Amino acid sequence: MKKLFIAVMVLATIAFANAVYLTNQAYTLKTKMTESAGMYSTFCDLNSTFSCSNVLLSPRAQFFGFPFPALAMVVYPIIFLVALLGYLGICRKAFPILAGMALGGMCFNGYYIYQEAFYIGSYCPLCLVCSAIIVSIFWISLYGIQKK
Repeated sequence: MKKLFIAVMVLATIAFANAVYLTNQAYTLKTKMTESAGMYSTFCDLNSTFSCSNVLLSPRAQFFGFPFPALAMVVYPIIFLVALLGYLGICRKAFPILAGMALGGMCFNGYYIYQEAFYIGSYCPLCLVCSAIIVSIFWISLYGIQKK
């Protein structure tokens, strides 16, 4: 069981770092776009279909005026904390809590993937990585529930 909590903590740490990077890029891109009319890009701009910049600059990639990765900067530390409390044996219902949070995250990410597919016309590769991480946390949590 403890290995499952460690896996969730590692995934949450990676996802948090990813969210910090994407949020920083969103604000940097917006600042650079207002300073001049030039094109700016991030390292994850592979082409017009897979482009973090295209997604992060879109108004459809906002959550109450904030770039949507900013919410992940709040959620992933909470996921990490719940996994840590489960690892330490303090929280006995850690896996159901993690599964619920991950399910909510999957719904949230699904909405933004829908926005990317049908309105923005580009996919953010690092956002897709974050989606894969939350799906992994969900499956790990379900496995943990089953094993308990």
